[in-house]
Amino acid sequence: KNDSGASEIHAYEETPSLAEFLGELNFSGYKELGFNRVLLVEGSTEIKLVQQFLRWHGKDHEIVVMSLGGADMINGGREAELAELTRMSGNIVALIDSEKSAADDALASERQQFQETCKKLEMKCHVLERRAIENYLTDEAIKKIKGPKYQALGHFQLLKESSMSWAKHENWKIARAMKPE
Repeated sequence: KNDSGASEIHAYEETPSLAEFLGELNFSGYKELGFNRVLLVEGSTEIKLVQQFLRWHGKDHEIVVMSLGGADMINGGREAELAELTRMSGNIVALIDSEKSAADDALASERQQFQETCKKLEMKCHVLERRAIENYLTDEAIKKIKGPKYQALGHFQLLKESSMSWAKHENWKIARAMKPE
C-alpha cells in the first residue's frame, strides 16, 4: 500500500532485490501460518509446477516457493542478494536446472558458481540431473493435458526443440496430471 492507503502493483522485475521481495510478501506472516522454508526456483513458471510436487507430499503449506527471476540470478555474482535472504530465514533452499545437453556434461560455470555461493552461505542448492524441470514431466500427463500428438522430452532435450512443444507456463497443469510415483 502506498501513503494514501491504496494498493500498488509493480512488475516483479522492478523489485531491486530478492530480500525486498520476500519482505513485501511478509514472510514473517507466512511463518505464523506454518511456513518454515523458502524454496528458490529458477523462474516464475516453476512456482506453480513445484507447488504441485510439494502438494503430493503435503508440504505445500510449509514451503514458500519464490522465483530467482531466471538465469540472471544464477551466477557467482549474487552473494549479496542471497546473503540478504538468509537474514530473513535460515531455511532457504535453491532448486535450479542443470541446463546440460548430456549426462556427462559439466555444469556451466555460472551455475557452478551459484552452487558454490549457496554452499558458502550454508544454503542448500540442488541442481537437477536432467536439463530442466520440464524434462521430468511424464508422457502420460503431457498427453492427458496437451493431446496424443505431444510426448515427453528426452532427459536433456530442450523444450523448444520438441516437434510439438508447449508453453512453459503450462508445465504446472501437466504436473498436476502426474502421479506422485
